[in-house]
Amino acid sequence: MSKQVRVPIRVKEAQNGSRQEKREPKRAVAETGPPVAESRPVTADEREGAAPSPQVERPSLDAQREEIEALQDEMETWRDRALRLQAEIENFRKRQRRLAEESIEANRARLLRNFLAIADDLERALNAEGGDETSLREGVKVTQRSLNQLLKQEGVEPIRAEGETFDPNWHEAVATVPPGQAGVERGTVVGVTRRGYRLNERLLRPARVVVAE
Repeated sequence: MSKQVRVPIRVKEAQNGSRQEKREPKRAVAETGPPVAESRPVTADEREGAAPSPQVERPSLDAQREEIEALQDEMETWRDRALRLQAEIENFRKRQRRLAEESIEANRARLLRNFLAIADDLERALNAEGGDETSLREGVKVTQRSLNQLLKQEGVEPIRAEGETFDPNWHEAVATVPPGQAGVERGTVVGVTRRGYRLNERLLRPARVVVAE
């Protein structure tokens, strides 16, 4: 960019005594600055003042192939382990199922043997020669006591019903009578048509009862 510079004016007297001004023309003086050198492009790392990142050496094709084969071998090993574990679990389930079935069969056989002993007592009472009604009745009572003892050993006990308040969890009402006729409060069991039983505090068979309603 050029800049104009003022030039002093010279005054010259003419022959007639007058003074004339002679103005020299203005000259444009260009101000020159220091030379600018061409520069190369600046990278992002140089602008941020960070050192350029080193180049990462990529593994060769053989190394990649070896790594893939190693991973495949490891995967195959874990697959074999999973299959063996699955087979062991299945065998364990089969053993447990077989043991449970064997235990059920053993308990059933034991219970039936005990009932066979009661059946023998009942048969002897019925086959007694020369027995009268009294002896036959006594034999039946002995058999009944043996049966009740067996039920008790197995955890079976009769459900109390007569004189108790009707409980639908243990009782099954099959008939009703007026409370005044029975002389009891409403909801009281006044009779049992079939005895009920429970097994280890669980209902085995409800008692059929007559209730005052």
